[in-house]
Amino acid sequence: MPNELGDFLRARRTDAALQPPVPGGAGRRRISGLRREEVASAAGISVDYFIRLEQGREKHPSDTVIDALARALSLTSDAKEHLYRLRGAAPSAERGTHTDDGALSARMTALVEAVSPNAAYVLDRLSNMIAANAEGLALYEGFAELTPQQRNTCRYLMTDSRAPQNFIEWEELARGAVAHLRAANADDLQDPELQALVTDLSRQSSLFTDWWSEHIVQRRRASITHIRTSTGDVVARRYEVLHLPDEALRMTIWLPGG
Repeated sequence: MPNELGDFLRARRTDAALQPPVPGGAGRRRISGLRREEVASAAGISVDYFIRLEQGREKHPSDTVIDALARALSLTSDAKEHLYRLRGAAPSAERGTHTDDGALSARMTALVEAVSPNAAYVLDRLSNMIAANAEGLALYEGFAELTPQQRNTCRYLMTDSRAPQNFIEWEELARGAVAHLRAANADDLQDPELQALVTDLSRQSSLFTDWWSEHIVQRRRASITHIRTSTGDVVARRYEVLHLPDEALRMTIWLPGG
């Protein structure tokens, strides 16, 4: 049986960036991150209980325990929210992708066209591009030649050799795309469509495999990055991400970098 909560705790505990809670604990260590005993002590729970959480024998920690584990593991707000969702994860009755929903696609297309000439597009929970204006489509070289069903921004960032050339901070964007893919699907990480995408990307990119196994979690929001234009110039762009929770979509708008 999948053990998403336990796997997430183990991945975060063994993050090399985590340091022992007491100065003397950093001696000659053969492990990355923290020991189970250190996490349990910092969270104020028993080692046996934490082991049961990691092993999947306990799947429903209380809010108090989750908050304590978040502090002990130095989780970001996104990662803490992810942990809460893993505790109560259950397949949703409305988890389908929206690529075949003509009415929804038309609504989203109207939105992105309204903000032209600023580049804009709408992605579903699997990072499929379900709507884009001409400027947004042009950000991903080659997308215009693909069918709408083939336009997946996470796949592009992880597998297309043009991505590191077009996006100057490519690694930051690509790692963020993987982190968002996990965050957007926390309610059902065993969803067949998600698993098919993960299998495909793992086959094509060892870097994706590494990042996915790290259980990194981060929702897209806003940032400034640099893009290489078709003329070879490098320009700053600020992107803003608007989340539409009812449809499980997100709209990204690219603005001039200030």
